Amino acid sequence: MRAFLPDLKTVSRRPWLRRGMAGAALVALSTLALTAQCHQEDLWLPGITRDSLWQHVQERCLVTEQARHADCAVVDRERGLVLYKDAIGASHYLVIPDHKVTGVDDPALWEGETRNQWAFGWEVRGIVGKAIGKHVPDDLVGLAVNSRASRSQDQLHIHLDCISEAARAFIADIAGKASEGWANFRFQGKPVRAVLIPSSDSTMRFNAFNAVRKSLAEPERLADRGVFVTYVMRQDGPSGFMVVDQPVDAASGSTGHASDFLDRACRLGRALQ
Repeated sequence: MRAFLPDLKTVSRRPWLRRGMAGAALVALSTLALTAQCHQEDLWLPGITRDSLWQHVQERCLVTEQARHADCAVVDRERGLVLYKDAIGASHYLVIPDHKVTGVDDPALWEGETRNQWAFGWEVRGIVGKAIGKHVPDDLVGLAVNSRASRSQDQLHIHLDCISEAARAFIADIAGKASEGWANFRFQGKPVRAVLIPSSDSTMRFNAFNAVRKSLAEPERLADRGVFVTYVMRQDGPSGFMVVDQPVDAASGSTGHASDFLDRACRLGRALQ
């Protein structure tokens, strides 16, 4: 679209035009800010509602018996879960229940019959490598869910993608201490807790929501945690899944945005030979 510059003399003679241009500039800046935020936050596109994700999944993946939309990567009706293509990032996918579950604050995650969204997401992790045309090893793939405070959509969705360079360095640094039980660390200046759950064959046999919730003195505070999971292959100890709990912490500015451990550009994966 071609842009046209206004005549400045005309603008100076018409105050109402100046006000209109100022308003338009504010809207444009807000839109740019939201668009930039898409790369860091749980945001689809400017102007969406908090139910947009849930509506899209229903309409595109669940209305008919056979999902036809390209964004419906996997629809597992038996397990009640959908793997949905995120709007940003070639290798970024979302694990979403096929029924209404608000988020980490929803009791449906641990009351009654529960589905292990994390295990499902890990089972289909191969799609990350397919998206970039390279095999991505398990220790470069991660899953993350954001806290209630940092999400923009009121439907549970667990992010699946490559981990970031910062996350890889962090995991390598803490692997030994985290193998001894929950321990406190800092990631990019923000407090986190982490534990290594042994698994020699990289099969996920636990639910990360339960692992974090049962470790809390106040289990109901799960809503105020972001959770990140990846696999660790160790030479000096047991391999397994690293579970990172990132609490909301006003002092450090942390909102529990655990998807910061992931990289929508999948740089580590793309750099593989």
